[in-house]
Amino acid sequence: MNWSVEHFAQGLAAIFAVAAAVHLFGPRALREAYARWRYPSGFREVTGTLLALAAALLSLHGTRLVGLGVAAFVMFLSATTLLHHRQYRYAAPLIALLFALIPVSLAGPV
Repeated sequence: MNWSVEHFAQGLAAIFAVAAAVHLFGPRALREAYARWRYPSGFREVTGTLLALAAALLSLHGTRLVGLGVAAFVMFLSATTLLHHRQYRYAAPLIALLFALIPVSLAGPV
């Protein structure tokens, strides 16, 4: 795998790890948003756990493609949820992150 793609994948893994921490230990505003949108209790933790799983899988070379799948799944669902709730300002970075997964997926396993 190309050196730059490897570092880019590690950077994505770090972004997903931070996002997981925010969801799992997040600010009150995030907890209130989940409640306002009537998600079941514990849904924020499920999202955080999936983000942490994506981060772990992206950071390991042998599981990177599975990590890309998990990451794309979570980003797609999160972006569509935010668009549904007309939170365009928050959806835009998630959509950009979803597209950032493409170069890593095109590099494929080595």
